[in-house]
Amino acid sequence: MKRPGQADLFEMYRFILFFISFLYLNGFAQSKKRIDSISNLPMTYVQTNSKKIITQLKKNASDAIKTKNPKAEARTYALLALALYYSGDYDENIKYSLKAIELFEKQNDLENVSSVYGELGFRLKATNLPDAEKYMMKGLRIAERENFVKPLLSIYNNYGVIKDNLKQQDSALFYYFKGLDIKVKAKDAVGIPYSLNNIGEIYIHQKKFDLAKEYFDKAMKQRIAMKDEYGIADNYAYNGDLYFAMKKYPMAIHNFEKSLELAEKYKITNLLRHDYNMLSQSYELNKDLPKALEYYKKNQALKDSIINKETYDKMAELQIKFDTAKKEKQILEQKNLEKKRMNTIKILGILFCFGIIISFLVYRTLKLKNKQQKQEYELKYAIEEIAHQNKLQEQRLSISRDLHDNIGAQLTFIISSIETLKQAFNIKDEKINNKLTSISNFTKDTITELRDTIWAMNHSEIDFNEIRNRILNFVEKARKSTENINIAFERDPILDNLHFSSVDGMNIYRITQEAVNNAMKYAEAKNILLNAKSVDHQVQITVTDDGKGFDIDETELGNGIRNMEKRASELNSTLSINSETGKGTMITLVIPKT
Repeated sequence: MKRPGQADLFEMYRFILFFISFLYLNGFAQSKKRIDSISNLPMTYVQTNSKKIITQLKKNASDAIKTKNPKAEARTYALLALALYYSGDYDENIKYSLKAIELFEKQNDLENVSSVYGELGFRLKATNLPDAEKYMMKGLRIAERENFVKPLLSIYNNYGVIKDNLKQQDSALFYYFKGLDIKVKAKDAVGIPYSLNNIGEIYIHQKKFDLAKEYFDKAMKQRIAMKDEYGIADNYAYNGDLYFAMKKYPMAIHNFEKSLELAEKYKITNLLRHDYNMLSQSYELNKDLPKALEYYKKNQALKDSIINKETYDKMAELQIKFDTAKKEKQILEQKNLEKKRMNTIKILGILFCFGIIISFLVYRTLKLKNKQQKQEYELKYAIEEIAHQNKLQEQRLSISRDLHDNIGAQLTFIISSIETLKQAFNIKDEKINNKLTSISNFTKDTITELRDTIWAMNHSEIDFNEIRNRILNFVEKARKSTENINIAFERDPILDNLHFSSVDGMNIYRITQEAVNNAMKYAEAKNILLNAKSVDHQVQITVTDDGKGFDIDETELGNGIRNMEKRASELNSTLSINSETGKGTMITLVIPKT
């Protein structure tokens, strides 16, 4: 299971050496003492300090241009591309990689050309596999043709990763072994563990768990010997993946927590996301729902902290289209002016032809102008629509904050006031006490309903995974309040990526919540099972209890059931209730996938 953004450590070593040599060549290092301090940088320096490096590298590139030093300029662009990649700016990474390649080609430095092609291909694996394979092949062909050992140390291994992503496992294994062989011959202690882990990962896919464990153990042994804590954290995660695949969830949890400890210490973001996600799944499958929910929330918080640039990218795309249309219009007008000047010189000799040409050009210009005005209007409308949607989202957030801060606070005050009344006046009248308790419980339920409504308002759409975790949270609270009832929740993981509108998501949650509440309040059940699965291109959710049941034909349905049926109708879904006296009840909701 590849963790995004993970590059071969050999690549880091080589680029750090580029960085040191470049600083020396361009006078950035003011003394030998300064050079020595840079040479002692840890192996993860480029990854963990990429934003600090970017500003200095851009200045160094500018200095290299001024001093006409293309070799230093090319090396700086290559290192700048790596730093931009780790900082998350993938488009700029591609731009500077290609600039470095262009300069190295002009210098006939084919070894660095092959290296940068290989690195660019590896970094594109998560976003554009066809381009990733294309660039990787260019680097591989040059390196093999010229027998460049250093580029091949990383290219073979990284090409194996791309083949693995393309589901070509046999080809991946072939290149991993080629990479391992050349690293062993070159005594590349840093790169060998990466090849060992990649080979082990393929064996996990092939369910050859003993072989996978053997290679992971070899990699871990070398990383411990090098005191490479980043690599050790990575290896614990690989072992966690192995035990997860073997369904040995306690062992998987142990290894993921070991990896998480180091990932948190060194702030390794991609590894943190992987560990949180896998710990949530492992605890869920190990029947420890509170822990599963805890790590799910941590993963969600980490994911939410990463800036979402989709809206800004869309705005930039629209702006580019607008600027392009404007530029085309200016070019066309300039061509027309030039033609008019030329025709003016010949006007006496070709007046008739000139009139025809002008008429045609005017017609064509008007037609193009109308088309461009229409495009400009459409672009302007699209930009306004995005701004409108952003404003609506801000209003929704403002309303939800007001509900939480004002209405929520007032409801909490009511509960506090009731408790104060009961304690201050020592009310002995049982009816008054019961009434006050009823008001307090109703207010608490209202607060819960309010929080659920705020949750739905804060999302334009909700995926099934979020609904599942909302239900898990509700089930956990229900289990605590009714200790004699066993509540279980099973679901098909394939449903996690389904998305619903916030209204539909809330309806699904409310129907499930009402079904569980009915089983707890009226059925006298000992066991309640929730099950969500995919059946015939539909989502099927069932709530089954072993309670006393009832005769559907002779029982008048209450408001709760009617509300469930109304919500199902809004979902364009079907709700069925099957029950017999003494044989429990099963409520089934079938939702069409959209």
